[in-house]
Amino acid sequence: MTAQEVNFSNFYESTITAILASGATSMTLSAAPTSDGTSNIAAPYYLVIDPDNSSNREVVEVTSASGTTVSAMTRDKENRHGGTTPTHVSGTTVRMAVVKEMFEDVHDRIDAGFVLEDGDGTEVNVSSGKEVKFVEGSAIDINWTDVSDGTDADPYDMTFSLDIAAATDGTAIVVDIANDKLLLLDATDSVIKKVNATQIATPQDVHPFLVMGS
Repeated sequence: MTAQEVNFSNFYESTITAILASGATSMTLSAAPTSDGTSNIAAPYYLVIDPDNSSNREVVEVTSASGTTVSAMTRDKENRHGGTTPTHVSGTTVRMAVVKEMFEDVHDRIDAGFVLEDGDGTEVNVSSGKEVKFVEGSAIDINWTDVSDGTDADPYDMTFSLDIAAATDGTAIVVDIANDKLLLLDATDSVIKKVNATQIATPQDVHPFLVMGS
């Protein structure tokens, strides 16, 4: 089947208003399928033509429609008729029944998974049954901090934290003040910025003696 979202209409039953010839891919219905009795549903959706006739029933997938006019459909989705679709006379019943193709589409959508994109635009398709792992880097600690109950009011929490103690020890290196970089939070615009070591002001000595005038 197809990884698609099909639409449904509860209790829908109608008839075709003219003969539907073998191989034809359009038809007109006497009433349009609706979601609430008045609002027409959009394609795609499945219909069964002549559902109570075991030798002539046919499952079709409507791919384009407006109101009672079905302008495009795929005939004989089950291949019940071996590629030669039957002819249906005017007044033949059309029903939206539960068919296996509906569930196969749902399963295909689930199996298709979702796309996850990183910061440089690389995309990975995460299909059903696959896992994504966040890898901890130097001084970055990643942990689940709340695993219940996953509702909108109490979502799962994953916390990314900076672990200074786990950072590579650099106390023995010689700082290259011309090229080494530091991160700081600029209080002016509350943005974390990269700066050179030379931009950091050198602490000034304060003389311990207080000079008082006469």
